[in-house]
Amino acid sequence: MKIHWFIGVDISKKTFDGAILSQNKSSKAVHARFDNTPSGYKDFKKWLTQQCAKLSEVFVCMEHTGIYGLGLASFLEGTIAYCMENPLQVKRSLGIVRGKSDKVDAFMLARYCYLHREELKPTQLPTKTLQDLRILFSERERIVKALQVEKAVLSELNPVLNEKTKGRLRERMAGLKKDLGSVEKDLLEVVQSDPEIARNYKLATSVIGVGMVNALLFIMYSGNFEGITQPRSFACYSGVAPFEHTSGTSIRGKTRVSHLANKQVKTQLTNAARSAVMNDPELRRYYKRKRDEGKEHGVVMNAVKFKIILRVYATVRRGTPFVRLRQAG
Repeated sequence: MKIHWFIGVDISKKTFDGAILSQNKSSKAVHARFDNTPSGYKDFKKWLTQQCAKLSEVFVCMEHTGIYGLGLASFLEGTIAYCMENPLQVKRSLGIVRGKSDKVDAFMLARYCYLHREELKPTQLPTKTLQDLRILFSERERIVKALQVEKAVLSELNPVLNEKTKGRLRERMAGLKKDLGSVEKDLLEVVQSDPEIARNYKLATSVIGVGMVNALLFIMYSGNFEGITQPRSFACYSGVAPFEHTSGTSIRGKTRVSHLANKQVKTQLTNAARSAVMNDPELRRYYKRKRDEGKEHGVVMNAVKFKIILRVYATVRRGTPFVRLRQAG
């Protein structure tokens, strides 16, 4: 793909700014602002057509801003090449920057796009099934958090609450539990609607410690094991992979995991590791052996998380469910 026009897009809730830089540095940089609406997307495409020779030679770069950028990304999909970059990656790559505005940010993104033109790869949105799973999973998370709040209130303030208040709390909890069951049913229906996702879900849940929540997180954030194809890459993404922390002769820190990770996945992997240590004799022996060797609890549990990731990826790659070694022997 030969690119001549590098477009930076800074997206906010209601509007987005576009900035154009040309590979021909003599060309004047151009900026415009558009509404973050379907009509605004059409105006943006019309503007690109007027300013650039060919849309096939255009590459759009924007930060991954969650739901605010999904509309534009869906509009560009299949017609104009674009990429969605991690905001921290963009910020740290541009050096010292003074001042901030939407226009400046758009030009910064255009410059980032030009400087990294050999490395950037076009982004593809998740499939409709994966998008549906993410929406339902987010709804489930909100219900679980609300249920935890109500449970905490009922438990901690029980001695001082009157019966009417307790009754309303119990009613709300019953309603939330009903909604939770309904959402989980919808999640499983979406899983079963796609044969490949249903296959991988069944294989992932065969691993000891991996239940519905962890299996869905693996599928959603690995792109059904097609986006993140290697277990070590997923371990890095989920904050499980350890990294060296040394410099010269003065800094000799312990090898440790990075805080730059998907904390939601990391938290649920911790739950999976706890369950696996309790229910898998092999991992229980491994945990005890490492603890007896003097390893810290967190270090050993992190190793167990990585073993779970390896097992999930192995079962999906192999196409057969996980089998306990003792049962197999």
